[in-house]
Amino acid sequence: MTQAPVRADDEAVVERAIELLRAADLGLPGLDENGRRLAALLRSVAGGPAPAEPPGTVPAPDAPRVKNVTSVTSAADELPCVVREWARAMGVTEAAFRADRRAFLRGDLAGVELCPRALVRAAVPRLRGLAALPEGHRLSLVWTRDRPSVTFPVRIPGRSAVALPDRPAPLCAQYVHHELGHAMELAWRSPGLPLAERWRRPPVIAEWGALVVEKLGLSAAWLLSLGVPADTAERVAAHCRYEDRYTRALAALILRCAAHPERLEEEVARTAGDLIDPGHVREETERAGYWSAVFEGHALADRTVAGFTERWGARWWEEAGSWRELREQLTAGPAGRSSNSPASNGPAR
Repeated sequence: MTQAPVRADDEAVVERAIELLRAADLGLPGLDENGRRLAALLRSVAGGPAPAEPPGTVPAPDAPRVKNVTSVTSAADELPCVVREWARAMGVTEAAFRADRRAFLRGDLAGVELCPRALVRAAVPRLRGLAALPEGHRLSLVWTRDRPSVTFPVRIPGRSAVALPDRPAPLCAQYVHHELGHAMELAWRSPGLPLAERWRRPPVIAEWGALVVEKLGLSAAWLLSLGVPADTAERVAAHCRYEDRYTRALAALILRCAAHPERLEEEVARTAGDLIDPGHVREETERAGYWSAVFEGHALADRTVAGFTERWGARWWEEAGSWRELREQLTAGPAGRSSNSPASNGPAR
């Protein structure tokens, strides 16, 4: 079937809509009724179903169903240790984490910077050359300052929209690759899917693929291959490895608190002391389904990359076969379910 040509005003509408969609659909605080109505309109412009759950959210009752409760408990208990080691590596105290958690995580105190725009310019052609990101799939980039990163399917055929913060920071190696992983998964989906099905996909599958690609940002060798100077590549990769451990621990803590909300304050204090605000954890338990997908996605990504490393070595990402196999795995899903089938859990972030 012949696709309709893309009009210039279509592209302009998409570019303006993505920034507002990102804020509205991530459920950021302060959104009133008028904002929600605007979000529904913008979601329609971008090709999403209406009404729709925000990307990355599913009902909280899914959280207690995480299969390995022991792994959740052990991961959560590592949180204070991760923060302590991370602070030491940056040459600061744990008080810096308490004073400004976002700045700490972003790497503002790490003494090294990485430009996300330059990283995208280097990583996208490299991934296309490896046949990981299809040549014909275009990315519509929207640069924000400090808003969360997010990837959307859009109405324009053969295109995904990616919103990324443009502040230079070590953490951009993590979130740039994560969002490129989401774009890759979207590009691999059947182009004949209805718009609503392109918007909605099983969260665990989407996070699984994104977390495999995210691991590239944790590799100094990969960053070096993109032209990042050696010292910067080593320090950025180390920072992102700490962030990886922290996110796993935080996800586990959120899931544990979602399963027992009546003990939330006690659980947060016992696990993290005064490092984490219980109010923040309580807010995140409303997105427990998303955090469950992240936690399980990490486990799937670990097994996938371990298999690739065993077969192709530490530089598995240089082998086109690894990307073909990842595509096949994501299509089959963790239990043999096609990622192109209708999803009951709503879209991932």
